[in-house]
Amino acid sequence: MNYCKIQKHLAYIACIYIIASLWYLVVTRQYGTPFGDALENYPELKEIKLKSADQRRTAFYMGLGVAILVMFLMKPFENSMC
Repeated sequence: MNYCKIQKHLAYIACIYIIASLWYLVVTRQYGTPFGDALENYPELKEIKLKSADQRRTAFYMGLGVAILVMFLMKPFENSMC
């Protein structure tokens, strides 16, 4: 019996996502940053952007913390057949 069908599909999805991300980084490296360059002319907009980035970073790190805590408490893969 093959109990690892779901994990295999998730591994393929993760690899596809990683390859697509690398492709995106290589292709868009030469595009430049027109929005970032335009923000230099408007310091108040740049401040708004920085504040928003800080809020989103904090939310992301909080999500990581919650996910780690949930995985530690629930241990969903502890009795895995693989």
